[in-house]
Amino acid sequence: MESQRGKRLIWKKLGLGLSGFLLFVLALGMMKEGAGGLAPLLRDHLAVTNTADSMGFGLLMAYLVLGGSPVAAAAVALLSASTLSSLQAFTMIAGSRLGACLTVLLVGFVYTLRGHEQWAALTAGILSLLLTGSIQLGSLPMGLLILSRGWLNDPSIPALEGLAAGVNQGLEPLLGPLVAFLPDWMLFVAGVGLVTLSFRLFDHAMPQVRLERTDLGQVSRLVYRPEVMFLMGLAITLFTMSVSISVGILVPLSARGYMRRENIIPYILGANISTFADTLVAAALLGDPRAITVVVTHIVCVAIVSLLLILLAYRPYERAISDALAWITRRRRNFTLFLSIIFVIPVALILL
Repeated sequence: MESQRGKRLIWKKLGLGLSGFLLFVLALGMMKEGAGGLAPLLRDHLAVTNTADSMGFGLLMAYLVLGGSPVAAAAVALLSASTLSSLQAFTMIAGSRLGACLTVLLVGFVYTLRGHEQWAALTAGILSLLLTGSIQLGSLPMGLLILSRGWLNDPSIPALEGLAAGVNQGLEPLLGPLVAFLPDWMLFVAGVGLVTLSFRLFDHAMPQVRLERTDLGQVSRLVYRPEVMFLMGLAITLFTMSVSISVGILVPLSARGYMRRENIIPYILGANISTFADTLVAAALLGDPRAITVVVTHIVCVAIVSLLLILLAYRPYERAISDALAWITRRRRNFTLFLSIIFVIPVALILL
């Protein structure tokens, strides 16, 4: 009986995964087709005309959809339709990665409402914002330089590109009527909605990760090594295809005292690298070398900055982040100021 139930569960998850992938490809096609008509809206009404604007736009979109992956996919679709430049797509993706951290903070708020100690529940979310912000701050100048000089131009992923051609051709009969029936802006918005739904399906297709049940006491020496937690964050995020999930699971662990700040920091640094895996797949499926270049540049820059910190300056970096965390959680006034800054930054970037 248990064996049959297990088989049904496996087939169900495979079906959800396949449905999520096909929906993801369809959504990318819709966003690409609709993105071209958004140029006047972005330029004239939302004033997205430079790299600061596009970063703020990515942040705000990630806040609204409570996730960075759909916004990053939208960025590469806008680039593929030449609505955004490579530099603007790069900064929009950076904004989406930072905006995704808000989801982790919201999970912490939920745990606080369930009776857990406030600052223990919010630690993972605050650290996620601090760490992602600092890594992006270090990688942005490097990435913009690499893109402007063309040092990583035209990388290719033949296997994914061949798969993309076949899947896109199969979905053309469905995409064609949608393109003919819906206006560009509605096509793009519907695509963003569908790509968000596709990631939900992927989430349900993944095996449940319940690290809070692990007896961490047996491996305490292992998890206190920064390089081990770095690799764990990288691997779990690559497996779940969502930094919101892989970092979100730290909230219950932190609230219950299983994970401390020393463990969380290198874990999030690793997660910030492999979080680009789904965006790289999206870029390859779109079949645009410019999109692949932008995502690969992100991965390279974030990896360089993170590895330099882990290998050469981890202790000073950890102290600086810990001091910032201590200041934010010392008083409610400090935390309120921190939240205000989070929401003011994207508005300020767009108004620049």
